[in-house]
Amino acid sequence: MTTTSTPQSSGGDVRLHRISKTYGSFTAVHPLDLTIPAGSFFALLGASGCGKTTTLRMIAGLEEPTTGTVELAGQDVTALPPYKRQVNTVFQNYALFPHLDIYENVAFGLRRRGIKSVKKQVEEMLDLVQLGPMARRKPQQLSGGQQQRVAVARALINHPEVLLLDEPLGALDLKLRRQMQLELKRIQTEVGITFVHVTHDQEEAMTMADTVAVMNGGRVEQLGAPAELYENPATTFVANFLGTSNLIEAEVTEAGGTELVLTAGGATLRLPTLRCSTPARKGEKVLAGFRPEKVVLAHADDAAAIPEGHNRMAGRVKIASFIGVSTQYVVDVPGVGELSVYEQNIGRDGRLVPGADIVLHWEPEHTFGLDADQSLLAGTVDDAGADLDEEAA
Repeated sequence: MTTTSTPQSSGGDVRLHRISKTYGSFTAVHPLDLTIPAGSFFALLGASGCGKTTTLRMIAGLEEPTTGTVELAGQDVTALPPYKRQVNTVFQNYALFPHLDIYENVAFGLRRRGIKSVKKQVEEMLDLVQLGPMARRKPQQLSGGQQQRVAVARALINHPEVLLLDEPLGALDLKLRRQMQLELKRIQTEVGITFVHVTHDQEEAMTMADTVAVMNGGRVEQLGAPAELYENPATTFVANFLGTSNLIEAEVTEAGGTELVLTAGGATLRLPTLRCSTPARKGEKVLAGFRPEKVVLAHADDAAAIPEGHNRMAGRVKIASFIGVSTQYVVDVPGVGELSVYEQNIGRDGRLVPGADIVLHWEPEHTFGLDADQSLLAGTVDDAGADLDEEAA
């Protein structure tokens, strides 16, 4: 598992020590060590059944760990009930009180604690989520995104050490979901408390989070900043779950120094040693990976103009799909198979149609290397047993 640099802690870190959860013979979360820095926006990302929701519920106190401990701000809270932990949770279904207006929904936590004067705090919180003018409306009079902001305000007014967000945007349409991603990031930046966000949406995690933990089968496969995970995936699962990757089995023909030389399908490829996640020696196999948008397609007639030093492979266009902002190509490369290429529709070459002979090329530094023993299908989601951790919870 790779790691990345994190913000300076102010003492309010969330620390999970060898925490695990089993339901009978099913293990939802294998023993896990994880530190979530205070003041960060942290995402637990993975497909259904990967253990992310169960992990969040153990932090909240809604699930008792089978093994391990949960620490909040230096305090062991493993045995504490949810209401005694300095955390609040925002769920996908909002859970607003339909008979109360927005003002009273936000004030509810303060009134329950016996606080008489709530006006200033409620108004400040409604201003934070930009709903001040709607204070006297009922939840059913608001859009889904506005209701979600009310739920966030109601949680934040209690000044928790940590705000837990369980698929909070899952019920929204795509356009509204993208708006709310920016809103939640703005709110987290303004209040400065720790947000822990569970999602299966890689775009959502990468848009909002400072640090992402990619979970698979109850384990963290890789931990790091979004750009680091995308550019330098450590496993085939991460490479395929965070976007799309072309993965080619290649043989190492030269090793040592700053670069590996590989052969695949009769082509010679170069891979920076630092971008290979597994030790590789001459004669061994590795998976050479590259992202579809990093590749350039050149018509075979223009092959001589390809920059010197680029990795290149000859092939034939099999499918060309125009999708507005870009065209997505499927290219058949002899001895390798089908590869994906995404090109923006700026000065698009009209000759790149199905049946055209082409050369795809890319800079060697845009190549990453993975352990060849990993399955090329490791990035796909097996629905067998999916949602087991959520249902068990």
